[in-house]
Amino acid sequence: METAPLSSEDEGLVEHIVQTNERTFDPDFFEGAHIVAAGVRTTDGAVYEGVSLPASVGRASMCAEPVALGAAIADGCSHDDIDTCVAVAYPMPSHDTDEARVVPPCGSCRELLADYNDEMRVIVPVDGEKRAVSAIDLLPTRTW
Repeated sequence: METAPLSSEDEGLVEHIVQTNERTFDPDFFEGAHIVAAGVRTTDGAVYEGVSLPASVGRASMCAEPVALGAAIADGCSHDDIDTCVAVAYPMPSHDTDEARVVPPCGSCRELLADYNDEMRVIVPVDGEKRAVSAIDLLPTRTW
């Protein structure tokens, strides 16, 4: 998997989503709702935010990445306009940190991101650093 260092725009996106995460976390709803916030940046620099949506029926829960992607699409962006994605987790008591942190997309979200733009840059933690990878690189054995 080829990784790249973050640009200043990437660092700005991460900080933007950290702020979204801090603003939207609700410790009193579902024992900690909206634990993850995500953002997608388009080729023109617009940022669309999303948050994880817990539900009493697990299948109905939503990750933050598809919510952010859906916000961009709903605003008229094409899948080719989606340039970069990042997800940030709120520091819960059970986590080993007291700071928000970048988290990689789950398997379903990796598939979704690659479906919408396999060259989309996804910011992920790699060996303790934030790095950018293409969405398709997160699915090394995908054959379709």
